[in-house]
Amino acid sequence: MKEYDVVIIGAGPGGMTAAVYTQRAGLKTVMLEKAAPGGKMMTTYEVENYVGLGNVSGFDISEKMFNHTQELGVEYQYGDVVKIKDLGDYKEIETASGDLYKAKAVIIGTGTVPRSTNAPGEAKLSGRGVSWCAICDGAFFKEQNIMVIGGGNSAIEEAVYLTKMVKHITVVNILPTLQADQKAIDQADATGQMDYLLGYEVVSFNGKDNLESVTIRHAETKEEQDVVVDGAFVFIGQVPTTEFVKHLDITNKWGYIETNADMSTNVPGIYGIGDVIQKDLRQIVTAAADGSIAAVAVSKYIGTLNK
Repeated sequence: MKEYDVVIIGAGPGGMTAAVYTQRAGLKTVMLEKAAPGGKMMTTYEVENYVGLGNVSGFDISEKMFNHTQELGVEYQYGDVVKIKDLGDYKEIETASGDLYKAKAVIIGTGTVPRSTNAPGEAKLSGRGVSWCAICDGAFFKEQNIMVIGGGNSAIEEAVYLTKMVKHITVVNILPTLQADQKAIDQADATGQMDYLLGYEVVSFNGKDNLESVTIRHAETKEEQDVVVDGAFVFIGQVPTTEFVKHLDITNKWGYIETNADMSTNVPGIYGIGDVIQKDLRQIVTAAADGSIAAVAVSKYIGTLNK
């Protein structure tokens, strides 16, 4: 079993910021990440609201943050955490591969995963026309007609990005209006490549080997129609990655970790940061702020254990 002062689960902007702070505080730190450093930042095409960086890609921010952690000597390991045991002054962290880590404190920054429509055909046609990542799969639909499902900022901003490659986009949203901010909507309208079907829900994704059409139903009239498209991108929200901590009773009914102002949970020594916690605003800058707050709190907490 490997022993550390702090185990940080998740190497998104919050986790990497926390690692910088704990490492500089002289705490033996390891980041465990089951994917690439950066989290959702890695698949964000364009970021223009992180103060001081101007217009930059999510990949570039991820790379800069990760390089910073490595310059300071933060240990980084691949790890898909499946369980945390609360042993009082120590926590035991177990990964899917059977690796065990012992730590005085744990910072959880595992983020969220895209929400599914759960409509028939979605899982079957995943990767064969149905996608949740515009930057990953957009190039496969060059000069083709696609559907974007969702009406929030993520959906509309990703749709704007997709106009650089695809021919036409039909935006389908279950609510009668878009929830995106006006700037995003204006950018979408300016492309001249989108139309909107508002107040519709997805009934099914259709196709034998690849997506051929999407059946949608009007929420009020219940009238159904098939929309012929080559691809469909789903952006209808996120689900927190917290299955591995449900037994600790630190999540709310939606699965988000509940924290105090210092990012601590009701289990001493366990902290939550970033998109995985209950909060009003989920942004790169707020995740980074959470990470710094949690790291300072962890330093103080470990200091009380060492007395």
